[in-house]
Amino acid sequence: MSLSAGLKKHYFLHPGQIIVTADENPIVTVLGSCVALTVYSPERRIGGIFHALLPEYIEKNRVIKNSPPVSPDPDYVDYSFYYIKNRMSDLGIDITRTRLMLFGGGDVLQSLTTGKSASVGKKNIEMIKNIIEKEKLKISAEDTGGTKARKIVFHPGSGKTFLEYIECDNPEAGGRGNGKENRGTNRR
Repeated sequence: MSLSAGLKKHYFLHPGQIIVTADENPIVTVLGSCVALTVYSPERRIGGIFHALLPEYIEKNRVIKNSPPVSPDPDYVDYSFYYIKNRMSDLGIDITRTRLMLFGGGDVLQSLTTGKSASVGKKNIEMIKNIIEKEKLKISAEDTGGTKARKIVFHPGSGKTFLEYIECDNPEAGGRGNGKENRGTNRR
């Protein structure tokens, strides 16, 4: 049974979107090589999540206050992180007092990766981890890499996050999974 099957009302987060809310309704997203970062403030019971497609754009600008120059829009990991950080700050939340969870970055398109070049998924993971390290933050849970796609269900009002691996029909991208493995997050 799918994680989102029993949800009466939920939001679907598309690639390149960001949500920050205290709403109790869960947010569902599906990840392949994209990454999602959840940010949750236990003190304020407010959560945020982004779904970024690419690590960064070559040209960067100062488009978000109190952040370094970033890529031009939320399709990119750097923009998405600093947007959530800024939005949390606007709500009076210190990001160092939040719980971060990282998902995705799978090599679901392995057949497109050639030679020694890193896949988009690996580059996305590397980018967000570098930003988190630079910001002196810690990831409290992570499920990244591999060859399977993932469905994430994030409850922004409680910070609870659930993960389901998704069937993959492409043998080049890790074969056919059963799609039935449901897990909570790995806590560190």
